[in-house]
Amino acid sequence: MNVTQEALPADIHGLSDVARTALASGTAFGPVPVPRNAAEIPRPAERLGEEERAALVDSIAGGTERAGITLHPAAAERLEAMRRGGVPCVVTGQQPGFLTSPLYSLYKAVQACRLADELGERWGTPVAAVFWNHADDHDVAEVHHAWQLNRNLDLQKAALAGLSSGRVPLGDLPVSAEAQRLDALRAQLRTMVEEHEGADAALDLFMPRDGETLPRALTRVFSELCGRHGLIVVEPDWIRTQLSSELGRIVSGPMGRGGLLDALRAGEEELRGLGLEAAIPVGDVGTDAGSAAALVYRHVDGERVALRAGGEGFVLDGEPGSRTHAELGALLVGAPAEWSAGAVLRPLVQDAVLPTCAYVGGWGELGYNAQGGPARDAMGLPRTPFLPRVSAVLVDGDTRYALERVEASLVEVLRAGGEFAPADDRSGEPQVVAALRALGEDAAARLMTHKAALAELEPALAITLKKTAGHVQQSIGKVIDKALRVHQNRAGKGQRQVRRVNHTLMPRGVPQERLLGPFQFAARFGAHAFVDMLRRELPSASAEPIALHVEEPESA
Repeated sequence: MNVTQEALPADIHGLSDVARTALASGTAFGPVPVPRNAAEIPRPAERLGEEERAALVDSIAGGTERAGITLHPAAAERLEAMRRGGVPCVVTGQQPGFLTSPLYSLYKAVQACRLADELGERWGTPVAAVFWNHADDHDVAEVHHAWQLNRNLDLQKAALAGLSSGRVPLGDLPVSAEAQRLDALRAQLRTMVEEHEGADAALDLFMPRDGETLPRALTRVFSELCGRHGLIVVEPDWIRTQLSSELGRIVSGPMGRGGLLDALRAGEEELRGLGLEAAIPVGDVGTDAGSAAALVYRHVDGERVALRAGGEGFVLDGEPGSRTHAELGALLVGAPAEWSAGAVLRPLVQDAVLPTCAYVGGWGELGYNAQGGPARDAMGLPRTPFLPRVSAVLVDGDTRYALERVEASLVEVLRAGGEFAPADDRSGEPQVVAALRALGEDAAARLMTHKAALAELEPALAITLKKTAGHVQQSIGKVIDKALRVHQNRAGKGQRQVRRVNHTLMPRGVPQERLLGPFQFAARFGAHAFVDMLRRELPSASAEPIALHVEEPESA
C-alpha cells in the first residue's frame, strides 16, 4: 500500500501544561529530558552487573516459554544480546485491552522498535525494544470491550460478556469461551469485516482464546506482529522477583530523613517551581482521604489492595495502623510475588530492573514520569529520556472522498471533536427552492391582478387567466419537486459522508487512536502488511501528530 504523510498542528488534540513546557524545553526540561530525536538521546552508563543481566534475560525467556510464545528470531536475538554489558533497551508499555485496543498501543510498540534500530545504528550496538504489558492492572471495565465501525458507519461496541473482576489483576483473570460467549462475539465481529479478505485471519489472531487472559492475548498478538521488528513483550509476573526486590530497595533505601515519600513530594515541588502540578499527587490518607495516590499494591486472595502515604509511612486500604518504609521494604523482599508498584513508582522500578535508555509514552505518562526526578537522584537512577509517543490518524480513500464531499479539511474535522457539520446545513430546504416557490406565488398573484380588466372584455377570459395562473404555479412546482428530490438524495449521501468523517477520524469525540483498535485495519489491509506499513511510516520521534493517507492497491 502507498502512504502519504501530512503534518498536523501540535495542539490538534490539545496539550497539557506539562506537555507544552516539555515541548518548549526539550532536553533542558529539568524533571525529565524530552528529546526531539534519537540524536539527543545519550548512551546510558552501565548499571547492571553480569549476573543481573543474565537473571533478567533468563526470566523473560522462561516467561515466554511458559506462556507458549515462540519468539521471532529478531526478538530472540535482541533478548539474548541483553546479556551483554552495554546493551540497552527502549521501553514502552500499555495496559492490555480486548482485541489489543486501542491503536496507540500498537503505535507505541512500533515506535519503540524503530527508535531501538536507530539508536543501535548510532551506537554500534544492539538495542532492544521492550513492551511492558500492564497485566497488573485491574480496571476490567476499561478494557473488556472494543469499538468498531460497522458497515453502516456507526460505532458499535463489541464486549466480552460477563467479564468483571472487582480488584483482580487482569493477568489473573482468564477468558472463558462459554461464559464470555466467544463464538457469538466472533460472529458479531465477522459481520463488520466479512468483506475483507483478511477477516478470518484477523479474527484468528486478535480474538482471545478459551482460558487466555487479555494480557496473554496481547503478548501473543504483539509478539506475532512486532516480533519480526525485534519487539520483546514482557509480563510483570515473569520478572516479579527482580521487580519486588528493586521496589523494596526503593521503598526502604537511603533517600534522606523522610525516605521515599519526601523524595516524591520533592518531585512535586520541583514541578511547582516550574508552574506545573503533579499528575498524581502523593497526598496522605489522613488529610487527603479518597485522593491519596496508590503507591504500592499488595496482591491478597487474588485482589489488588493499595498502600498509600499515611501514618508512619504507608497505610493499607481497609486495615488499621501503618507501616514504616523499612517495614514495607522487608515485606516486599520477603514475599515478592505479592507486590507490584503503582503508576508513580512503576517507572522507577522499570528502570532499576531494565537497562533502559529511553521511554516512549503518552503525554499523560509524562506527567507522572516527571514527578520522580528527586527519587531517581536519591536511588542513583538516571532521569531517563522521555519520548512522546507518535500520534497518528489513518485516512483511507473512502474517508478522503467523504472529506471532499462535505468540503472539509482533515484539520477542520479533527478540531470539531466528532461534531463536524457542513457550513451549509443541507438538512433544511435549499434557498433556491424557497425562491422558486415565492416566484410561483408572485407570478400567479400578478397575473390575477388583470382578472377584472379581462372580465370586462370577455367574462370567459377571466376563467382562462385563473387557469393560466394555476398552470404557471404548477409548472414551477414540478421544478421544485424535482429539486427537492435531488436535494434529499444528496443530503442523504451527504449525511453518510458526515457520519464517516466524524466516526472514522474522531469517534465518540476522541482521537481515532484512542478508541479504534488495530483489528479492523488488520482485516482490511492484512495484519503483517499493516504493521510493516506502520514500521516504515511512523517516525522514531515526533512531537507533532501526523496523518497517514493510505492508498490501497487496486485489485487485479
